[in-house]
Amino acid sequence: MSIDFTADTYIVTDQLADTLVWLSHHQDCFDSFSYDTLTQELVVYHANGADIIRKGNYLNARYGLLITSL
Repeated sequence: MSIDFTADTYIVTDQLADTLVWLSHHQDCFDSFSYDTLTQELVVYHANGADIIRKGNYLNARYGLLITSL
């Protein structure tokens, strides 16, 4: 299955690289991100604060702002 990384929405899988590629296509909707290799947590910082991104999260960049939900 091919993933459209330019789509405004994305459901996080267990493939960190895919999530990072999607985020790189939507850099205008968040400020920064960090990844902790010990805890294996990806944290994205944006205008509404910070979110830990986990498998199954629904990411939405439609409004120029990163919106996350389960």
